[in-house]
Amino acid sequence: MTTSNGKDNEFEIVSENDLEFAKRGRKSNISDKEVELVRVQIQKNPKGWVLFNGKAIPNGMTEIKEIRNHKAAVSATIRQIAKRLGMDVSIRWHKGSVPAAQFTKASA
Repeated sequence: MTTSNGKDNEFEIVSENDLEFAKRGRKSNISDKEVELVRVQIQKNPKGWVLFNGKAIPNGMTEIKEIRNHKAAVSATIRQIAKRLGMDVSIRWHKGSVPAAQFTKASA
């Protein structure tokens, strides 16, 4: 097979034993203490929303792309906390800048 740049052999078949795979994404850095603090808040008010004031969008952050990236990273962290707690989570942004999460029992 010839590719658009003129090189042959665009594909190669190899044995699975010859390959090394890396896990996708970064390793979670959520501390057990943070998970436990969230667990305590949920126990105090199981149907309430947990505000993550420390993960709010910083005042100096003004670029839309930077804000989107921050929200995505924070949301991923909150989803990881929910996963470690064995719960489902809904995430909203209180006043547009403070993440709030409502944790519920995981659905089967």
